Amino acid sequence: IWVKIRKYKKDNFFGRIFSWVEFLIKLFFLPVRRSLRPEVVIVSSMSLFPILYALYLKWRDGVYVILEIRDIWPLTPISLGGYSRFHPFIFTMSLIEKIGYYYSDEIVSVLPDFELHLESILGYKKKCYWIPNAISISAQENNISKLSEHRREFVIAYAGSLGNANAMEFVVKAAQHLKDIEDIFFHILGDGPEKDTLKDFCFRNEMRNVIFMDKVSKSDVQAFISKADVCIISWRKRDIYKFGVSANKYNDYMLAGKPIISASNIEKDPVIIANCGIQAEPENAHSVASAILEIRSLSLEQRSELGLNGSKFVLSQQIYDVISQQYVDLINNLNKHND
Repeated sequence: IWVKIRKYKKDNFFGRIFSWVEFLIKLFFLPVRRSLRPEVVIVSSMSLFPILYALYLKWRDGVYVILEIRDIWPLTPISLGGYSRFHPFIFTMSLIEKIGYYYSDEIVSVLPDFELHLESILGYKKKCYWIPNAISISAQENNISKLSEHRREFVIAYAGSLGNANAMEFVVKAAQHLKDIEDIFFHILGDGPEKDTLKDFCFRNEMRNVIFMDKVSKSDVQAFISKADVCIISWRKRDIYKFGVSANKYNDYMLAGKPIISASNIEKDPVIIANCGIQAEPENAHSVASAILEIRSLSLEQRSELGLNGSKFVLSQQIYDVISQQYVDLINNLNKHND
C-alpha cells in the first residue's frame, strides 16, 4: 500500500520533516486500515513518527510492534547538525523516541552497539537485536574482482554521498599529501552538497591525482569498484558513531573483494570485524595518507587476502537469505513468547 506525499529536495531539512508528519497523518486515514488486521508491524527509521500509528494498532488490535533503528534520531541532528537538545523539534522527537523504545515489543538495529544508546534513553537494559544491512549477490561471480599486478596506477576508490557526514575533505587532503607520488590516484564517485567545494580545493591546489565522477546507477557501482586497488570510507569524529555504523558502502566494497581503509573512531567498525583492511583516524588527513601508503606497501597477495576476508564475511553474514532468516526467527520467537 503506497502512501503518497509531496516531493521535496533531499537536502531540504524542513521538507523532509513535513513529509514525515504528512505520512503519519495519512496513515490514520488509510481506508483499508480495519481490513488489514496485521499480526506484526515493523517500523523502520529514520523517521520515528510512524511508531505512534504502530502503537495505536497495538492498543486497538493487539498487534506486535518491532521498531528497527537505522539512524538514531534525534541524536543524529544533534551530533552532526549542531541542533540543541532543547530545540522544540528535537524535544518532540526525543519524547517520541522514548515512547517507541519503551512500548515496542522488540527493538532491532543495524548498529552493533545500539543497546548502549537504548539503555541511556530508558535508564535500564532492554534486549536489542543486531540485524545489519543486507546486500544482493545475484551477480556475485562477476562482482568479486582480482587485483592486477600489471597495472601501473594504484587507485583508491570512493563511491557514495559527498555530504558533511562523509568528511571527504580529509580524504582529498590526504590526496594532496600524496600528489607527488605519480602512480597514486583517487577516483571519487557520487554527488552531494560538498562536491563543488571538494573539486574547487583540488583545482586550487593543482591536484591531478583526484578524479571526480557523477553518480551512476546501483548496478554500475560494482563495475567502478572493480577497477580499484583499495576502497575508502570516511566518517566524522563524533560520539554518535560509538554505537556503530552499517553503511551500504562497506557491503559494496567487501562484495567486490577489495581491501578497505576506514577513517573512523568506531570500535566495531565493519573493517575491523571482517579483518579486511586498515582503520585510520577520522578527520586526520595524515593518518589517511599513512594508511594508503601502508596498504600500497603490502604485496599483491596480502592485499588480495584482505579483500577475500571481506568478501567471505559479507557472503556469510550479510546476504538477504541470512538477514531475512534473522527476521523470521525474531517474529517466530515473538509469537511463541506471547502465546
